[in-house]
Amino acid sequence: MIGPANARPVRTAGLVALNLLGVVAFAWPFVLPRLLPGGSLHERDAPVFLLAMVVCLAGVVFLDLDRGIGPKTVALLGVLGAAMVALRLPGFVAGFSAMFIVVLVGGNAFGPSFGFLLGAVGTFASGLFIGGLGPWLPFQMISVGWVGLGAGLLPRGGMRVRIASLAAYGFVTGYLFGAVMNLWSWPFVARGSTIGWMPGGGLVANLRHYAAYYAATSAVWDTFRAVGNAMMVLAIGAPLLRTLDRAAVRMRLDVQATGREAPPAEDR
Repeated sequence: MIGPANARPVRTAGLVALNLLGVVAFAWPFVLPRLLPGGSLHERDAPVFLLAMVVCLAGVVFLDLDRGIGPKTVALLGVLGAAMVALRLPGFVAGFSAMFIVVLVGGNAFGPSFGFLLGAVGTFASGLFIGGLGPWLPFQMISVGWVGLGAGLLPRGGMRVRIASLAAYGFVTGYLFGAVMNLWSWPFVARGSTIGWMPGGGLVANLRHYAAYYAATSAVWDTFRAVGNAMMVLAIGAPLLRTLDRAAVRMRLDVQATGREAPPAEDR
């Protein structure tokens, strides 16, 4: 059994493992240019990647259930994940989906680790509900999780400062999310073209090819996401953050910098 004293290191190790899986899955065309996963569009490696992610996520959530106020956090994760599902059901406007507002405010209110889990779990659940199961799903889980993680790392000040920084962050990540997500398919769909992946081309050449590929195929599409994210934060971000901040106080969560749970009131 894992006791409360060593649950946090194990939980942290699970989160680190998830992020390392994501880095390897997205970056291999640049760092391992001669390695081509078997099958087209990750048909063989994506299921293994998804299984590893689900196991790590389940382990982290299980540890949260065994940690004092952890069940409240897990319940909140479920509620916000369900909100992501509901907001994703109407579909996308080009690259924009309203579900990103939940990830942005949830990560900002409850911290980076919660934001990462929310993005990954909510994306997995929405994929199940809308039939979005495919080799792209584990990559979406990681990339949306990174959006929530970054939102939790933004500086915390007054509400105006938080909204301004979160809107700017949402705008930038509108493009970064698309740039990262394209990596799951770029080595396959554009291989052999003048903007495609070159197994022996080296880091600089492949980065140049990918930049051209992104500009030609996704930049305009991702502008809808960038603008939509910023507008959603500016329009409804403040009341959502106030609501989640009150929930954090009631649940005794310390998210000032790390998203760590605070000790019970009697221990303060």
